[in-house]
Amino acid sequence: MRCGTDRYFSVSIMCSLICCIGFVMLPSSARSSSEDTFFVGNPDTTASGEVNVSGVRLSDDVSFLGFTREGQDAFEPFEDHAVNVPQPSRARQWLHALTEEPHVAGTAQDYKTAIYVRDQLLEMGFSVEIAEYHVLLNYPKKVTARLIHPEEFKIPLRESGFPLDKDSYSETAFPAFHGYGASGKAEGQVIYANYGRVEDFDRLEDLGVAVEGRIILARYGKIFRGLKVKNAQQRGALGVLLYSDPADDGYMKGDIYPIGPFRPDSAIQRGSVQFLSLNPGDPSTPGWASVPGARHIEYSEISEMARIPSLPISYGAARPILKGLAGFEVPQGWQGGLPFAYHTGPGVSEIEIEVVMDYAIRPIWNVIATIKGTETPDRWVMIGNHRDAWTYGAVDPGSGTAAWLEAARAVSEAVKNGWKPRRSLVFASWDGEEYGLLGSTEWGEQFSEQIKEKVVFLINVDSAVAGLDLDLAGVPSLRDFMLQVAADEKDPRQGKSLRSLWVKAQQEKWATSGPVSLSRPEAIFVPQMRSIGSGSDYTVFLDHLGIPVLDVDFRGRYGVYHSLYDNFFWMEKFGDPGFIYHATAARLYTRLLMRASSSEILPFRFSAYGFALKEHLDELKRIIIRKRRLPEGHERLDWTSDFSTMDTVVERFFLTSQSLDRALDKVQGFSRLNRPSLGAINDALARLEQAFTDPTGLPGRDWFRHLIYAPGLTTGYASWPLPGMRQAIEQNRAELFARESLRIAERIQVASEAMEQIQTLLAALRE
Repeated sequence: MRCGTDRYFSVSIMCSLICCIGFVMLPSSARSSSEDTFFVGNPDTTASGEVNVSGVRLSDDVSFLGFTREGQDAFEPFEDHAVNVPQPSRARQWLHALTEEPHVAGTAQDYKTAIYVRDQLLEMGFSVEIAEYHVLLNYPKKVTARLIHPEEFKIPLRESGFPLDKDSYSETAFPAFHGYGASGKAEGQVIYANYGRVEDFDRLEDLGVAVEGRIILARYGKIFRGLKVKNAQQRGALGVLLYSDPADDGYMKGDIYPIGPFRPDSAIQRGSVQFLSLNPGDPSTPGWASVPGARHIEYSEISEMARIPSLPISYGAARPILKGLAGFEVPQGWQGGLPFAYHTGPGVSEIEIEVVMDYAIRPIWNVIATIKGTETPDRWVMIGNHRDAWTYGAVDPGSGTAAWLEAARAVSEAVKNGWKPRRSLVFASWDGEEYGLLGSTEWGEQFSEQIKEKVVFLINVDSAVAGLDLDLAGVPSLRDFMLQVAADEKDPRQGKSLRSLWVKAQQEKWATSGPVSLSRPEAIFVPQMRSIGSGSDYTVFLDHLGIPVLDVDFRGRYGVYHSLYDNFFWMEKFGDPGFIYHATAARLYTRLLMRASSSEILPFRFSAYGFALKEHLDELKRIIIRKRRLPEGHERLDWTSDFSTMDTVVERFFLTSQSLDRALDKVQGFSRLNRPSLGAINDALARLEQAFTDPTGLPGRDWFRHLIYAPGLTTGYASWPLPGMRQAIEQNRAELFARESLRIAERIQVASEAMEQIQTLLAALRE
């Protein structure tokens, strides 16, 4: 909904209203109220061009979160030296080496990247080990697809070559296939199912279009590809073809490769079709680690896995199939970018698919590197990125590994320069991410108890540079820390701080689509990082173990995802010419790592979490309102939803979080701290996120234990905040809603009590 002008108020009037009704947003890092302001509607700006925003410290002379004055004075020279280490030329060098060959997980080429990364880290002075796991992987033995009516057409399963790009002619890359795809042969008429979501199949059913016994053609986007196959399989389809429509990442977005960055008509999006929102990791060892010698269940015994064949194809190959469909003109929102009207089918288009997969238990290799802390070496600040790719992986994940290596080089230089981190730094290079977060999940399952005790928080990297726009996701308790670091880095092209650009972008989104709050009448913009769901290696840490996570990268005009064109040529020409954003990303990671590992008190703040919980409740209330207003013929909610308990515990959490932040801010002003008390305080801060976990897990998916954040059951990637309650609403189950509301409320209550205990500990800090 676009916000009207009547929703904007002056800052002074708005602040008065807020104070009167008790929703004062106390800046979580405030030491001087005159330096922080609210804004509502259009933001104010400081003389330096910084955006003033509710709850975010803006002054350039802010003390670092978690540091006393004395501690910061001793630390800053080391950080200043370290952030000058990352260089675009070195990032380019790393990426060039990592993208010389396609390196699918478990292959000899993948192992070469593990050895390369290990050797670089050893040379930097890290303590390094390779952790090997034996996991179920599939490679294609035979993959064919052909249009047999109205005229025979062999569907290409490799991309076309371009003379400017030598890598586009590769014959060593696998042809198009799906990780964890099923072997099988299917032949039949084609039905177009839009994005293959549950609601898309429901719409086909409403139209009377039969899916059973037919082959589904669906476009990529909106939900994880594995759930598209799952949805088709549950409706009785024989097979699935997935393609990237030009409306989503092709010529309707801009110039296509090799002239521009977007997907050309022969590009194919490979990927896994594991049912990611149910259980990531090696599907043959559900719930335990795939260490060498571990028990693996038989392929035939693996539940929740694709059993019908599927293949990815290009939109060039999809074009003749779609043109041969008859039936209904597609519903609103289903029309893609090809130059003709889409129909649901069936029609004259008939397809034959044959897939033969080579499934075997194969090795993958995590590289784990450590710099030991001096005061608390058994507390770890982690940064992780995967190495495996479907092809060359210049963006996904090579850009991440290049920036990750530059950050490693920066902190190693800081150590050589005399810096001594209090906590240990752990750099993890995961393997097998593309198949289903294998390396990180198996490592997390093997060392789950150690991780819960030792890991302070995790920075996830993945695709560090796909463009020029900073993107932030993570738990709200890390928002203020992340934004304080972002304030100290400038965008290399615009010259403004990354924080100011990010906050401005969030405010613009809010101004055009931010809904009116149901819990308070005023329109307040509170910047929040994206909620974490799944789809990258942070999943086991947050969703399974309750470790605070950040996911930090630069996004942009990235149209060659998981194709042969995600290579060094694309990156150098379109993604990051000059590799300046690779170096910027490395500096961000360096600052985050060094401050988190050196701070006297962990740099967490919790007011943003309180606001987030209120927003998540509001969103559930809006969904319920929409579902109660559905027209006849749709499954409307006809039960009463009771939010009273949740409203009460969230309000308590909200107020307690502000009180804790004020206590943490007060400690910031101390010149010295009572050291013996620090260990208990830091452990309590680090483990507060675990208060939101329940060992019994979410309904129907017990691996996912975090009751506040999880991937949507029907989305795979995107987050469902308060997932148990959201699932109950989506499934129209009043009894589940009541049960999950009480479970979540109990966890929030436990978190509030933990915050109160931390405040008691803080009182003993000053000498």
